[in-house]
Amino acid sequence: MIKFSAPGKVHLLGEHAVVYGKPALLVTVGLRVVITLTPCHSGRASLARMTKTIEPVVKKYLKIKTIPPYKLEMSSQLPIGAGLGSSAAISAAYIAALLTFLKVNRNKALVNGLTYQAEEIFHGNPSGGDNSTVVFGGLVWFRRETPDLKIIQPLPFSISSKLSKNFILINTGKPKETTREMVRLVESRVKKQETKYRKIFDNQEELVKELLTALKEGNEDKLIQIIRAGEKNLESLGVVSPFAKSIIRKIEQAGGAAKICGGGGKTGPTGVLLAYHCNKNTLEKIAKSEKLPYFSTSLGVEGLRRE
Repeated sequence: MIKFSAPGKVHLLGEHAVVYGKPALLVTVGLRVVITLTPCHSGRASLARMTKTIEPVVKKYLKIKTIPPYKLEMSSQLPIGAGLGSSAAISAAYIAALLTFLKVNRNKALVNGLTYQAEEIFHGNPSGGDNSTVVFGGLVWFRRETPDLKIIQPLPFSISSKLSKNFILINTGKPKETTREMVRLVESRVKKQETKYRKIFDNQEELVKELLTALKEGNEDKLIQIIRAGEKNLESLGVVSPFAKSIIRKIEQAGGAAKICGGGGKTGPTGVLLAYHCNKNTLEKIAKSEKLPYFSTSLGVEGLRRE
């Protein structure tokens, strides 16, 4: 029996802009996916959609045509399609287990590269940030300079405990639109008004840099200011639905800040909101009033690991 797990992730800031060569700051969350692979004499993996994607990626890399039979089981604490990187986490754990099963000399760089290939199939034009974060873990600075050159920098510090304890995740539900669709939506708008949207991306880059300092120093006022400004930029891109905006405005009016964490959505749910308030109870009351599930979780946890 071979067992690997990988955590989810959130974009602290930089989603969408990262597709256009801007930096993103991501962090792992203490919710994990566990993949268990068991060699067997007959049968095949039970996760049909994942298997149809993962096996061809591994076969192509290894230049093999067949893979011996095995059984696959998955347990997950991550809501699917909520902006927490569930596809990257599942893919990374699955690929690591499969490479181990095939007795391949693997490392995290290899798993990360193959996971990115799987993410391309799932999402079309991913930045590479999700897979890099769930594989390497912790707080990650990510920048895609070109399609073939990515800067992945696990940071040597964690979010200050003063700040970390006051974040919660509020799940607005699975978006109607996929990440691929939302990325394409932004692409179409950039093509029509490139100057306008490039300015938004430039501003996000400055905010990401400022956020890095605020997290390191534990500057709460600056953190709230940056998250609010970053969220406004995401709204300008058209990836935050009216429903999500209404919840975010309530949080802001109560003295906190919140933002979407993934591709977003045009209508209805947008996945998970990352919310911050100096009094976490305030956020919990807002989530309860909206009848939305919420959870506190550790930020900056270990990445891919064998269990």
